[in-house]
Formats: sequence, C-alpha cells, structure tokens
Amino acid sequence: MGTTLPQLGRLSGAPAAPSGGPRRRRRRRPPSRLQRLRWRLEALLVRLLLALLQGRRHGTMRRGIRIACGVAAPALAPRLQTANANLERVYGSQLSRAERQRLAARSLQSFFLSCLESIIQPVNPERITAEGEGLSELLATHQRGEALIVGSLHLGCWDLALRWLSERLNNLAVIYRPAHNPHADALLNAARSANSRCRWISQFDARGILQSLRDGCGLVVMTDLYSQRSPWQVDVLGLATRFATGPVSLSQKTGAPLFPVAHVRDDDGRFRLICGPALRPGQGPEALAAQAQALSRWHEPWIQAYAEQYYWINRRWRPGDGSGGRLRQLPPPAARALKP
Repeated sequence: MGTTLPQLGRLSGAPAAPSGGPRRRRRRRPPSRLQRLRWRLEALLVRLLLALLQGRRHGTMRRGIRIACGVAAPALAPRLQTANANLERVYGSQLSRAERQRLAARSLQSFFLSCLESIIQPVNPERITAEGEGLSELLATHQRGEALIVGSLHLGCWDLALRWLSERLNNLAVIYRPAHNPHADALLNAARSANSRCRWISQFDARGILQSLRDGCGLVVMTDLYSQRSPWQVDVLGLATRFATGPVSLSQKTGAPLFPVAHVRDDDGRFRLICGPALRPGQGPEALAAQAQALSRWHEPWIQAYAEQYYWINRRWRPGDGSGGRLRQLPPPAARALKP
C-alpha cells in the first residue's frame, strides 16, 4: 500500500510501490565508469522532477497525467495492450472493446497518480476515511506491540492509505522494490519519507524483513504480485493465478496476522481505506494456499467496484506457466467504473 509499486517499464524516475516479500538479489558486476555517470545524470533528472512535482495539488496532477498520457500514447501502447488483454481474459465478451480500452486508459492514469501521490502536496486529512471490520483489531494489535502484516494491493490510492496508517502506527515499515539506480533510489525514498512516517525495507533484505516482524513491527506488503516460482495457483478474479507466496509465508513463519486492506478514490473526491478481518496463519502448504485464497477473495469485490483504479497493465497471466485457466465466470465490473 504504501508505495512499492512495481516500477513501470524503465521509468526509473517513478516512485516504486510496496513489494510482496523477501527476494534474493542477483549478484551483479560492479558498475562501470560509464554506468556511474549515467546514474548521476538520471539522479539529476529525478531531482529536477521532484522539485517540479512537490507541492502540486492533487487535481492539478490528475489533469496533467491525463494530458501526458495522451501525448505519450505511442510509447504507452504496449502497456495498454497488456491491460486490454487482461480485461478480455477476465471479463470476456461482457465488456465491449470500447469499454476495455477506456478501463485500460483510466487504469494507467490511476497508476501514475498512485506513484506521484507520495511526493505531491498531501490531501486534506479530513478527506481520508478509514473503515472495515478489521480496522479496530489492526490498531489494537499494534498497540499491544505485536507484529502484523498489512496485505495491500495495486488498487487506487495506496500511498494515501499508507500515510494514514503511518500516522497511527508508530512502528511501520514497507517492503519496496529499489530502483536500479542507487542515487535515484535514495532521492525517492527521501521524498516518500517526507509524506509518510515509516521505514522502507528493500525486498531483497530478507533478514531486515524478518527482524522487523520479530521486533513487533507493522509490515506493509503488496499481495497481488505475479510469481513464476510459486508452487501453487489460486483463484484470482476467476482465473488460475500464480500468487506470490511472500506475504503468506511471512505470516506463517512469524505467526503475524495478515490484514487485507484496500484503498480507493471515491467519486465525491474523498479517499477510503478499508481493512478486512485478520487472516490467521496455519501450518503447512495447504494453510498457505488457503490464506492466499482468502486474501484474493477479500480483495475481489473492491477490484470489481473500482476496476478503473486497478493495475491491469501488469502481466498477471503469462503464456507457458500454466496460469490463466478459467475457474469461474466473473460478473462485469460495477457500472460506475464503466462510465465514460
């Protein structure tokens, strides 16, 4: 929720969103002199971009993103094609081609806005509401000094939800995907930290992630990530899907409850954070699969209700990995998401 979104393509200047769990970083050769120079030039561009964006109003950024996406349409075409293919796979003939294209375009704009919400002018806190049957338990668990995992997803305003949580949980950390450029990564982390009171832990720092939970930390992870290494598939939006095991494995390994959380922008200009009841860990592979399935089923109604804010541009079902098979037919998304 907070922010490591998977980065979009090679847009190294875009803030990353929260990631799904610990991963091993591949060993890389030391950067060449040319690479170091390139990193410094990229960092300079990121610094200029941050200076340009910081303090911008939310409404201004929405309009700017809409215009920029129109201008950059040829470069963004592959992402839009992926989103269209995902929407057709999930909804079939229930959506017309025009509806899929409109949802894909709005999804891409929502993604960019979600990335930038961590560095632009914060919205008025009175416009953010938190609700859900698991919210009181989440806050009480943290107040007792017990570890917990917040299971976020790439839907809507995850950074605003992170900001709200970080103001109430005094020991909050976010797993994120670092930028390849270490200089740009440091700049982006500093910009995010100015708007959220939390620590940022690299998804490659397995020891740091586990230690944070052992210290009673609240840990935010993205739970709707693709994982080719996943040993099993679960039903996600009616399709067999390789579901990243990181969040549920962390829950089982540490005993920390997993709270599913959604965060969306409402049509009246307000922002909502919704927290579901805790999903308790069990033991063994079957318990892992059951917890992941429960997490996916909880998220589904919110994706359906706010389909234009979901991250459809990610390749969630990939050829050759056995995923994407139809398990059940999903109804079309809510009418509000399909409005022109």
